[in-house]
Amino acid sequence: MPFSSFSICALDDDESTLYTLAAMARTQGWRFKGTAKIDECLRWVRQGGIDILLLDYHMPLQNGLDVLRGVKLIDPAQTVLILTVEQDAATAESLLLAGAEDFINKPVRLADFLSRVRLHQRLRERERDIRVDMRKGISPARLQMVVDFLKGKPEGAEIEELSDKCGLSYTTAHRYLDYLVKSGHASATEVQRDGRLGRPAGLYRFVSLEER
Repeated sequence: MPFSSFSICALDDDESTLYTLAAMARTQGWRFKGTAKIDECLRWVRQGGIDILLLDYHMPLQNGLDVLRGVKLIDPAQTVLILTVEQDAATAESLLLAGAEDFINKPVRLADFLSRVRLHQRLRERERDIRVDMRKGISPARLQMVVDFLKGKPEGAEIEELSDKCGLSYTTAHRYLDYLVKSGHASATEVQRDGRLGRPAGLYRFVSLEER
């Protein structure tokens, strides 16, 4: 399989784990490099270009929480997934508060590895799309208002209702709904208005992360 531009890096003191992760990444054509050296890992973060960093929690010289904090000081936006055998809530909470996005259990299983990485790959792609759309006039505050409205209408809503309740013009409401549909955050279906002639109405519904 030809390699893509998607890049994964890993820090783990276990060479066999790095070998396994590299083999798993190759099945998807993802670029991968791994190291057991903390300094080398931090140097890669400084250089940039890492889509996802996999970070072992149990390191012999410095635990993963300390390394995570160092990573986030260099690049707060760096996506970090923690490799760990820990299951207790306190450890998970401390890692999340320090900026970890997710966890992959050890020993690493292919299905779990692929599902977690693919999820954050999609999230990064959508974040890039959002940044592009921000330059096209999509306001984050207004977008959140539209999302909150749809979340409160699990049965779905028409453009006219969104326009009226959120104080948006029909054209603006349509633009935000179209953006949410294209980015996978909303679905659009056509429904026939009861007793009325003409084209079916477009019914928009928020799509949760679990449904995507």
